[in-house]
Amino acid sequence: MSIPRRPAFRLTAATALAAVAAASSAPVPPAPRPAAPIAAAVPVRDAVPAGPCRGSSTADLDGDGAEDVAAGAPYATVGGQARAGAVAVRHGGGVVRLSQRGTDPAERGDGFGAALAVGDLNGDRCGDLAVGVPDETFGARRSGTDGQGAVQVFFGSPSGPVEGPLLSMRTLRRPHGTDRFGAALAAADVDGDRDDELLVGVPGLPGGGGVAVFGLRGRGAARGLRPGPLLRAPSGAVGTDDFGAVLAAGDFDGDGRAEIAVGAPGDGEYGEGAVTVLDPLTRAARRLTQAAPGVHGAPERFDRFGAALAAGDFDDDGVDDLAVGVPGEDDGRTPAGHSEGAVQVLHGPSMRQRAPIVSQRRPGAYDGFGAALAAGDLDGDAVADLAIGAPGRGAVRTLRGVRHRGLSERGGLRVEPGGRSQFGWALLIRNRTLYVGAPGARGFAGAVTVVSGGSSLATLPMPTDGLLGYALG
Repeated sequence: MSIPRRPAFRLTAATALAAVAAASSAPVPPAPRPAAPIAAAVPVRDAVPAGPCRGSSTADLDGDGAEDVAAGAPYATVGGQARAGAVAVRHGGGVVRLSQRGTDPAERGDGFGAALAVGDLNGDRCGDLAVGVPDETFGARRSGTDGQGAVQVFFGSPSGPVEGPLLSMRTLRRPHGTDRFGAALAAADVDGDRDDELLVGVPGLPGGGGVAVFGLRGRGAARGLRPGPLLRAPSGAVGTDDFGAVLAAGDFDGDGRAEIAVGAPGDGEYGEGAVTVLDPLTRAARRLTQAAPGVHGAPERFDRFGAALAAGDFDDDGVDDLAVGVPGEDDGRTPAGHSEGAVQVLHGPSMRQRAPIVSQRRPGAYDGFGAALAAGDLDGDAVADLAIGAPGRGAVRTLRGVRHRGLSERGGLRVEPGGRSQFGWALLIRNRTLYVGAPGARGFAGAVTVVSGGSSLATLPMPTDGLLGYALG
């Protein structure tokens, strides 16, 4: 069975991590001293029954007023099943370890935790957690094929996450295929009904991929997260496009509800990449590439434009902007495919660039700058900032959002512990704090690092191994 993979490099997870680390021709700085734990070890416990919620954030999974953090470990061994996967959720002073159980127990190679999303899916004022299981297989497993995929929903409660429905293509009344259902996830209010809809990437769907929408028009978790539309890849897409491998959501036109940004990093004859902005209510779609008007650069081999996405109002004009990772971009001095990387920021509602392409001052081959992105307010000025991962280099850079101007290097951070931990593989900004996934740390057991106080690093205690930090939510 196939195993979780990140679209930035289009390799299976462990192979990709090892290959990027081994292939890098750039000098690797000496490994830093191990980061100090952020706190003493915390208890690990199972989830318990639900109760009333009084939270105010979609990331507050237990309604205690504090935002929580989830980290995926898709290679965790569960019940003796290798690579079944687990998710560690830090909330309320403790850690809950979630895995598959009940009618769909953990199985070898499922990759539970390869994608994560949080949002209030049922409007009960507790955040809910969706966990991607893209290599889940229903029935007999076929060697060498991609997974059919599933998404396990956990509802928030004052006691923490409680297991909810398991979603799959069958929930959409469609047959299972090698769809990789759940390879990407996002949650946002795309219909203006004040609760979040769940957006599920289905990059292996025949015809080039797709996106499934659950809970549209008030059909949320209280009624079983009823399925909405299955949005397919644009006409002419092919199976290697990976449409739906990357998702983000933001209000890019200022109408008060979110649109869906869908990455197709394999789009084009040679993986040049594309992004499509979709409105699931009107079915309007706008396709963006480096050849689109107002977008800088030019489509090139293996650029993988759209391999990472992040939405945020970086200039505080009331309309969200879209940061697009192009981890395969190069400066023309290295052969195609050396993945130095870049980021392009498209401003809503025009979806045009106002500033030059963001790149590193001293790029290195296989840095993969832009392979991971996260948007959020890091400095407390109520303007979204941007974090950019370069996991091949073991580095993260942040740009400050400036009112009426957009993103700026001034006041941003550069954190580069180096080594071969793939520091920067996944990023999350929450409660003015930057969390960084390093799934290659500790011999691929993985780690989650908190960046605070400028460039101060601390390891978040999450006693779960197996590429921990592969996904954050």
